[in-house]
Amino acid sequence: MSSSSDEKSAMEESRLEVMECEKEIQSIKSSLKSLTSSSGGAETSNNSLQVSVHKINASGEDSTAPGTFKVNLSSPIEERTITQLFDPLDPTAEGGIVTFEQLETSNALLTIEAFSGADDALVKVGTSAAHDLLPLCQDGEKSSSTVEIAIVSESSGEPVLESKESDEWEDAVDEEKAEDEGVAKESDAESPSKEAKLQLPLCTLSVQLEYTPSANDKRDSLYEKLNEVSKRKAAAIEKLRQSAAAVNRAKMAESDEGKGKGGNVVKAGFLNKSKPEAKAVPFWKRWYEKTIGPQSMLWVVGPIAKNYVIFIGCSVFFHYKGDLLALPPPV
Repeated sequence: MSSSSDEKSAMEESRLEVMECEKEIQSIKSSLKSLTSSSGGAETSNNSLQVSVHKINASGEDSTAPGTFKVNLSSPIEERTITQLFDPLDPTAEGGIVTFEQLETSNALLTIEAFSGADDALVKVGTSAAHDLLPLCQDGEKSSSTVEIAIVSESSGEPVLESKESDEWEDAVDEEKAEDEGVAKESDAESPSKEAKLQLPLCTLSVQLEYTPSANDKRDSLYEKLNEVSKRKAAAIEKLRQSAAAVNRAKMAESDEGKGKGGNVVKAGFLNKSKPEAKAVPFWKRWYEKTIGPQSMLWVVGPIAKNYVIFIGCSVFFHYKGDLLALPPPV
């Protein structure tokens, strides 16, 4: 009984999952239909990315906070300049927000360069690492995210590595040859030790990224979701079929157990009713049915042959005794 109940619960879960997938498919189809009807030119066909700097967190006390930022994008290769922090009271202020269009979201990288000084004498103080924009743009919906981006000093560049290498080049060459030949060879040479200096950022920028997808991006995202939900629905239907088959097998097993215990079982052939033995029909009844009965030849053929008999009789009478019907001659 426990296995049967488990199979029934699994079948019910599969049925609910199929219904849920069907609802999601209908919702996605309605979204596609509304997107198709609303994309008649009112909606832009290009995606866009808006970048703004909201806050500057300086790392050192004596460090000068940069005031100008150049935002570089790799796909398309474009550069925009931010000259001031984002003002929530005046969101459309010039220089507070920059916009990029026609992004290739699969390989778009964002880099920010920080500058200090006046507009005519800018001094580059640092740059940031390249940030991938795909996680922000892959959902196909309008999204906004605040990212903390560290600005590293331009003078130091990449982290400096101080290495102390051994001068025993011959041992290194012999060890490489031994590895190529498949022979293990022990080496007493010490591995080069590398000491990396930790590089602290000059400042950290709170950058807000707001991505607006195009109609094609939304449509592609909806089709991808539709394919995923359709695969889930097909898997749920297959699971439901298997669960139903398991439930039927469990019911058959229970019925077989009932037969083995001598329960109330319908005997085979209960629908085959025995026919009663035919009794002999009396002679007078058989004679009546053949001669003058309602099913006799007289009542079956008589109404049909009546017209023919009357026609033939009248024709013979007119042929031989037609003069009896003639008018008398005039006097």
